[in-house]
Amino acid sequence: MVSNRMEVKETDMESEMVQKSMAIALEARKQYSLDKDMALYIKQEFERRFGPTWHCVVGKSFGSSFSYEIQHFILLKLNQLSIIIFKCGY
Repeated sequence: MVSNRMEVKETDMESEMVQKSMAIALEARKQYSLDKDMALYIKQEFERRFGPTWHCVVGKSFGSSFSYEIQHFILLKLNQLSIIIFKCGY
């Protein structure tokens, strides 16, 4: 069994939401092998739990620039994958 190494690289979320974010990301990794499927699962799970409108980017190499709502951003590193989750929109 492959161990999953999770690291919070950057966030402004409260600690409870950080823990939930990590759990959702791990579950996505467990269920899906494609980055796009992981991103969709994470987005849908966040919207189910926390309401709209969430966005998710999953991949090994990408640049990003975006606006987000305060206390609704996290950048995770899961093994070699980076995962950005943020809320923007009403």
